Amino acid sequence: MSSAYEFDYVAQEILFPIYPVIADDMLRYTGVREGRMLDVGCGGGHMGLSVLKAAPGLRGILLDKNPEAVAIAERRAAEWGLRDRAVAVVGDVQQIPLADASIDLAVSRGSLPFWKDLEKAFSEILRVLAPGGMAYLGGGMGNEELARTVECKMREFNPDWPGCIRRKSNGLNADDYRVVLEKLGAEFEILESESKGKWTIICKRQV
Repeated sequence: MSSAYEFDYVAQEILFPIYPVIADDMLRYTGVREGRMLDVGCGGGHMGLSVLKAAPGLRGILLDKNPEAVAIAERRAAEWGLRDRAVAVVGDVQQIPLADASIDLAVSRGSLPFWKDLEKAFSEILRVLAPGGMAYLGGGMGNEELARTVECKMREFNPDWPGCIRRKSNGLNADDYRVVLEKLGAEFEILESESKGKWTIICKRQV
């Protein structure tokens, strides 16, 4: 099984209940419910599509550097009845294939620890965000109850979890994110919670 299909299996069979909860958090916190959404490192599309399902005023771009993941996300958009509002695109966060100031809401769950060049990635997200646009990026399980359930299922699926994920990640933490975002002059907030996870929220200043 390729990595794209393995990740999608985990997202569909184990993580599935967390996405609507996180989507609700993203929309409630940012207040963005209209315009264009970008899901960075979308995998099979669960996060971005959950946001679109909860906010009919948004249209979405599902971005992943793995063509297999993009194909899966494209099929899922059709299965969820969202093909008319979602397009899946091959691309990397370090070189997002979108125009400047073209995105109102950027989201990502689970991909940030794998970004190789954090400064370039954050710079690209800031570039594509429209003035007043928001980004909600990070990782978490939605709430404490879901976290307990998911953790049990993940350890049954892979006894090496979460160690296997940590070894593949860039090893950066909230302080590293702060240093980069302050260097870029970004307006941001980092939320860390045992129940919600760790999220970096960025706001693109109005011109």
